[in-house]
Amino acid sequence: MLTLNCTSCGAEVRFRSQSSVFAVCSFCKATLVRKDMNLEAIGKMADLQFDLTPIQIGTRGKFDGDGFEVIGRLKVTYDDGFWNEWYVIFKGDDVGWLAEAQGFYAVCRPVKDFEPPSARVIKPGMELELGKEGYFEVEDKRDVDCLYSEGELPMNAMRGRRSTSVDLTAPDNRMGTIEYAENETRVFVGRYQEFDDFDFKHLRRIDGW
Repeated sequence: MLTLNCTSCGAEVRFRSQSSVFAVCSFCKATLVRKDMNLEAIGKMADLQFDLTPIQIGTRGKFDGDGFEVIGRLKVTYDDGFWNEWYVIFKGDDVGWLAEAQGFYAVCRPVKDFEPPSARVIKPGMELELGKEGYFEVEDKRDVDCLYSEGELPMNAMRGRRSTSVDLTAPDNRMGTIEYAENETRVFVGRYQEFDDFDFKHLRRIDGW
């Protein structure tokens, strides 16, 4: 774990993952970019209204027998709604994402050594081969904007960050995502899992939940 001080208010900012390069100060909401051992404040994150998710920073869960902890969050919007991407860390500094959308939950991890086709040629219904991960079908493709971020993240997640998100599906509840952002393309594969099977701990209390 790396602990630095917020350049805006002086509070401690902890980085659990070596891959994290961006953080939001939990005290003053300054948005911070990490460069080696230094932090640079680049703005402020506005408060989020009407947040009904039970997940929060510090929530713990299990996936495929491996424990993980939530250390960051990216909330994105598109024409028909929004979803949450929770950045999680496993034992040994392995990282992944817990996707939360319309009551469905999935964990996915980065795919390395694979170069996806250009976003321009991808269309719903296409079949893509993701190297050793096998074949996936393109379910949806949409432009999304970052509405809110918190905790630590592996990319600059300022409010308004725009990207193109491609959702992939495969048999046996498998799923995947391709994110096309400015100067960066990221690929992830994983699987859907029922909420209770995660055995979540330290959930946020919501009235009526």
